[in-house]
Formats: sequence, C-alpha cells, structure tokens
Amino acid sequence: MTQDPFDELDDVVLDEDFISGGAKEAAADERIAKAQRVARANDRLRAEGEIADGVGKPRFHRVRKSMPWILIGALIAAGIVVVAIVAR
Repeated sequence: MTQDPFDELDDVVLDEDFISGGAKEAAADERIAKAQRVARANDRLRAEGEIADGVGKPRFHRVRKSMPWILIGALIAAGIVVVAIVAR
C-alpha cells in the first residue's frame, strides 16, 4: 500500500512560528519606490539610446521566409507543364 502524501502534513501546526518562518515580501510602499526607480532608470537609458523604443526595429516578414518555397513550387509546376506539353 502506498503512503498518502498528505500524511506528512498531519504534523504541521499553523502557528505564529510557522507564519514568521515564511517568505518575506516587501511592503507596498517599498515595491512602489523600487518600481519608480526602475522606471526612472529605463527612461534615462531610453534617452541615451540604450533601450530601443521600437522605431526602426526590423519587422518579421513571413513573405521573405516563404518566398523561396513559392518560387521552387512555381518552377516545379512550370517544369511539369513543359514536360506534359513536350510528351504530348
């Protein structure tokens, strides 16, 4: 018989020691201050040209990737038509 994985939790007591031993999260005002510092740093880097703003960024062109396959398919189709005309 397999052991129930929840049996290990039977001995856990959710008291003040358990809660105080958990992960600590910064207070809301500390998180806001950190977010503002990051935003200011990003603004500074953007002004210095270190962060791209999307202008002049190369776009993904699917046509460019599929163009060789379209060309190859067209050439094969033209070859089949030529062979069919010649064989007739």
